[in-house]
Amino acid sequence: MDLACLREELEQFAEALSREKYLTRAGLKDESRTADIRDRYASLASRSLFDDVWGKARGASGNDEARRLRFLAEFLGTNWIEYQVREPSDRLTTTEARQTIAVDGERVPFRSAEVRIKNEADRSRRAALESARLSVIGELNGLRREILERSHAEAQRLGFAGYTALCRELSGIDHVALRELTRPILPRTLEMYRDLLAWYLKRRVGVELKEARRHDLARLFRAPEFDGSLPPGALREAAEAPLRRMGIDPSAAGRIRVDDEPRPKKTPRAFVATPRIPDEVILVVRPGGGPDDYAAFLHELGHALHFAHTDPRLPVEDRRLGDASVSEAFAFLMDGLLREPGWLRRFVGLAQPADLLRFNAFHKLWFLRRYTAKLEYELILHEDGPTPRSADLYRDLLAAATLVDWPRELSLADLDPFLYAARYLRAWIFEAQLRELLRERFDEEWYRNDRTGPFLLALWQRGQRHPIEELARELGTGPLSLEPLLAQLTAALN
Repeated sequence: MDLACLREELEQFAEALSREKYLTRAGLKDESRTADIRDRYASLASRSLFDDVWGKARGASGNDEARRLRFLAEFLGTNWIEYQVREPSDRLTTTEARQTIAVDGERVPFRSAEVRIKNEADRSRRAALESARLSVIGELNGLRREILERSHAEAQRLGFAGYTALCRELSGIDHVALRELTRPILPRTLEMYRDLLAWYLKRRVGVELKEARRHDLARLFRAPEFDGSLPPGALREAAEAPLRRMGIDPSAAGRIRVDDEPRPKKTPRAFVATPRIPDEVILVVRPGGGPDDYAAFLHELGHALHFAHTDPRLPVEDRRLGDASVSEAFAFLMDGLLREPGWLRRFVGLAQPADLLRFNAFHKLWFLRRYTAKLEYELILHEDGPTPRSADLYRDLLAAATLVDWPRELSLADLDPFLYAARYLRAWIFEAQLRELLRERFDEEWYRNDRTGPFLLALWQRGQRHPIEELARELGTGPLSLEPLLAQLTAALN
């Protein structure tokens, strides 16, 4: 095994794959050709290469080279699985891009449906859009089931007890321990969440809690009542001004490009494409209006800033691989500006931001409860496999967490690969601890302190070379704990 050649090929593969995913997800092309790219770099999906690197990683001592070997092993193991399911994955992406739904005689691109649902004030029409969207999702669940079942089988072919074992051993994340850590979120926040949800649904959407459906939540979190406070034209300046105050270039000397064109076939889920880290980073958002636009842009800006300021001298393992929870934490730190009263007053221009602050904190609590339930569900799904019972379990767990009727059709669509829900939960927990640290070191309004910039830049320059636990120990924030996160949310909601 020649590590230098492996790193060079990995870099080329990642660039090609990132460009292709950007084009299809950004609505610039219909047909996904990632399978062709995976075929071109089939040497990276070699069983013998994985066995070689994984064996060396397990036998290495705890130094930088050992850590990088583990990062490489995780990439090679997950890439092996993605290579085996490359063709159905391409079919799924291409079908989603080309699919339309029919509502009242109008054809709507499938990827536009969620944006239409959020912006539809009429409940009956919103329900019709939701029904049509779920029908398409249900039709595609056969492909999703095929991908998942083959992924489970390939994890065992690689020598692991199962898919969850592969994720745990390659990432080093103890998902069961994380589930136990996060389980108390649901009972500890239930009363507060239920009361606020009932209040918001009744006053903002005109729906009683007992009658609420998922599409009502989509409308609630669209929050058109805040459109006047959060105009689209002010978003970029509000996001970038505090960065300049901290001494951070928002464009990273031109390395960050923003794609905010509202194309019909653009995926509604914002993302960052990273063809070349740190030299070319593309922030992709689909404007839909309201606080969601601000949150999505700020979140992806956090990712983009992290990747675009990563030290180019780092090996590819530290720039592209590693613990993705780290970048998610930086992304949450940026979208957390929506819960900073000083930012809303100084940079958005809201004299009385209390209502928006509370709503944004409530939205975060909803996310936190939802992902706590998702992790619970996904651990069971990956042990038992996709069955009608698992779809019912998904519906029941998500309904119990969100307190609204939840569609079982989403049981396979609402699934990120390799237990990525765990990365979000770890990131939320660490971000709350990091925010406390920033307030202690750089004052309550840390986001306009010129001493904060060098501190964040120094963290970003490391890429993802240190897992979140190592960063927490180094920064002195202690082990991952729910207390700062729940304390911050409770304070904002009370």
